[in-house]
Amino acid sequence: MYRIDARSAQAEAAAAAKVASEIAERLRRLARAYEAWAAFEPGPYFDLRPAQTALLVRVTERVSTVHVAFAVDALLPSFRAAVEAGIALPPTVRPGDSGDDGDDGAWTQVAHRWQHLQAVLAQARQLLADDIGFLATNAAEEERNRWRPYWRDRCAGMLDTQGLATVPSLTLATEFPLPAARQPHRLRRMRRAWEHRRRGRRAPGRPG
Repeated sequence: MYRIDARSAQAEAAAAAKVASEIAERLRRLARAYEAWAAFEPGPYFDLRPAQTALLVRVTERVSTVHVAFAVDALLPSFRAAVEAGIALPPTVRPGDSGDDGDDGAWTQVAHRWQHLQAVLAQARQLLADDIGFLATNAAEEERNRWRPYWRDRCAGMLDTQGLATVPSLTLATEFPLPAARQPHRLRRMRRAWEHRRRGRRAPGRPG
């Protein structure tokens, strides 16, 4: 399900769009499935190994809601290539550096892979423009907001881009009510609501 063909940008974008659509469908069904698990396990649900689950899926249980995000971008070979190039880059290298040690060439490779990744993501999103499931779970803006502090402090001006707002993403997310039986202090809230309704039904002036 998660295998993405990277023989060309077009092939990778088409495969990425297909995978994103399938993940969006699983996210759409998750609200109903979540209640059936005594303790939800994203790995088995999404058919992922533990290391993959840790990288790709974020599950956040709040007071009364559940938020689940899936980092589809990290499945793309072009994403991994860009990350690997960035990791290999000496920490002191910045765009425009020159010299005989090859650092400028290393930075050029990072920039090239970054541009290629953006092109693949943009093509994939175009292919998903009419996919209702994808549109309902599209969390690109959420993902950009998540990385905004890092982008501002570490990335601004370092890549050939117009800014974070233009960076495409295939990140998907869904949010739904936390099953009532697992909401903290649920019984206490139910008891208070019941007592409030009971008091409201009493006629004025009549003893309780």
